[in-house]
Amino acid sequence: MIQEYTGVDDSLLESAARCLDAESVRALGALQLTRADQSRLDLLAQKANDGQLSAEEEREYDRFIELGDIIATLRLKAERQMQVARG
Repeated sequence: MIQEYTGVDDSLLESAARCLDAESVRALGALQLTRADQSRLDLLAQKANDGQLSAEEEREYDRFIELGDIIATLRLKAERQMQVARG
């Protein structure tokens, strides 16, 4: 079977997912922003919807989204690996 190249990011996330146990995966699912960070994210999201983000705010907002995606992907990869291990 030929494996398709998925990229360094995906490879690193797969490796990191193998380090997680069930409790760690549950903890990833329960992560929450502080109130201040959630307020900031809400403000950036509203400004993005209104087309009013500055260049710096756009970078900050994109980073929030990227980090959320990374955490969600890591959790999903770990869950899948645990399912495969259980058979």
